[in-house]
Amino acid sequence: MKILTFVKHVPTPAVTPRIAESGDRIEDSGLSYEANEADLYAIEEAIHQKSLHGGDTIAVTIGPDRAKEALHVALAKGVDQVLHVLDERFQGTNSGLSWMAATRVVKKFEPDLVLCGVQAEDDMQGQFGIMLAEVLGLPVVTAVTEINVNADRTAATVVREIGAGFKEEIEVDLPCVLTIQFGIRPLRYTPIMSIVRMRMRPVETIDLEGLGIAPDALGAEEDMRVVELRYPDAGGKCEVIDGLPDDAADELVGKLIDRGVLQDAR
Repeated sequence: MKILTFVKHVPTPAVTPRIAESGDRIEDSGLSYEANEADLYAIEEAIHQKSLHGGDTIAVTIGPDRAKEALHVALAKGVDQVLHVLDERFQGTNSGLSWMAATRVVKKFEPDLVLCGVQAEDDMQGQFGIMLAEVLGLPVVTAVTEINVNADRTAATVVREIGAGFKEEIEVDLPCVLTIQFGIRPLRYTPIMSIVRMRMRPVETIDLEGLGIAPDALGAEEDMRVVELRYPDAGGKCEVIDGLPDDAADELVGKLIDRGVLQDAR
């Protein structure tokens, strides 16, 4: 069985993003990046399914040069093959370019299963896998927490979360696209030295033209654009009570009484 997984390279939450002077994008300088966590769960599931059914696992990232680090992590976890769709036009905000490229990648490999994380940590849209399936004309199931492929590998029974603690069991024909929920199985620790060693391995790269996407097919890039980014409104305030513990405690109780949180029992 051939399993293809998409993995995105996203900013880490350790660094607070800054809005660029233009006001319509995040300032890239100073950010650090990592593989999208939800996509790592998809990679773990791909490797697990291979252990059950055999075959090959393929990890693909779409993005600028730095994004290949996500593939080094995938290799260190145990995937068999990686592909980097590298093109500077992926620096923009048009996710339609990513769907177009991803569609060509799926057609190139013809996998039985296409897995991706339920959402990306940078945009939180959760639409990549859904749109990919729509363009390809494949069935899609979202927020999957369990996958059981049948013996002849023509269909799979999957369990998905539907909110409020409820789960739904669905039978879906293969090939299909599944978006993987956090926690489908434990994330194994990946030693940093394993990742460092994988940086020595060559990563196959391909650009849009290499996927057969002509430059004039990118006209939709201007159809969707960011108008403005804004910082969240500052809400609430913090008041620090100084002094000795007993005095600070008395002052705190007094403030809580004044605000009606506590009743004055004195």
